Amino acid sequence: MKQFFRYANLCILLLFCVAGSSCSSGKKNSKAELPEIISTDSTSRKYNLQLDFMKHHFSGMLVARRMNTDEIRIIFTTYFGLSVFDFSLKGDSLHINSCIEPMRKKKVIELLERDFKLLLLPSAHTKVKEKSSTFEKRINGSGLGKAIISLSDFQEREPQCVEIKHPWIRLKIQLNQLTIN
Repeated sequence: MKQFFRYANLCILLLFCVAGSSCSSGKKNSKAELPEIISTDSTSRKYNLQLDFMKHHFSGMLVARRMNTDEIRIIFTTYFGLSVFDFSLKGDSLHINSCIEPMRKKKVIELLERDFKLLLLPSAHTKVKEKSSTFEKRINGSGLGKAIISLSDFQEREPQCVEIKHPWIRLKIQLNQLTIN
């Protein structure tokens, strides 16, 4: 009886190996990097930002700009002039220049860092779920770290509206580009 099970297991294993090698194309699937969502240059990009976390709501203006030192400055201020945070993103690291005390928690900073890297840097870990000429939906991560990024209102291949949702922790960040007339 033992010999029969060994023979059956060996046959099943051989069947999986043959099926797996015959179905594969021989090419490795390498994920291409998706371009950054917000392209920064020496001019400032200004966005109306709304941040909803559970019952709390913050709104104000987000300014992102690439500096001469190849760092990206990210500043969020309320419309009354209170600076909520001022970050510098250089390479793959985030430096906190200033941040109000309620947001100066390690997990909150890590989440904002990951979100800003998704927005401002090319990403290889993001998958495009839906795409059309006016709408694009990207997904990054899984579980508690899952982020759903919705892009819409494209002008010259750049989205005017960006929404980042973290469904498990009920966090939503919405950016609408401000135009200067």
